[in-house]
Amino acid sequence: MKRWVFAVIALLGSSAAAAQSSKVHEVVAGESLWSIAGSTVGDPTLWPALYRANRDQIKAPSVLYPGQKLTIPVIEPSQRQAVRREAEALDAK
Repeated sequence: MKRWVFAVIALLGSSAAAAQSSKVHEVVAGESLWSIAGSTVGDPTLWPALYRANRDQIKAPSVLYPGQKLTIPVIEPSQRQAVRREAEALDAK
C-alpha cells in the first residue's frame, strides 16, 4: 500500500476515536458555559470550545436552557492555550 493510505487510515481512526470520546451534558437551571466547561473539561476558560461545538443550538453564549443537550468536545492539550486566548478576546468585548 502507498504511504499516504496509511496516513489517511490513521487520521480517520484518530478522528473516530475523538468523536467516540465526546460526551453529552444536559443543561440544568443556573448553569453557564463557564460552569459546564469547569465541571466537564476541568477548565472554565475553555468555554468557547463548548460554544463552537454547539453553535447549532446556542445562539448567544450567555443563554442556555434547562434540558439542552450539549456536546462536550475533546480539547487536545495543544489546543487549550488558543481556546483560552479566544475566551479572553470574547470577554473583552
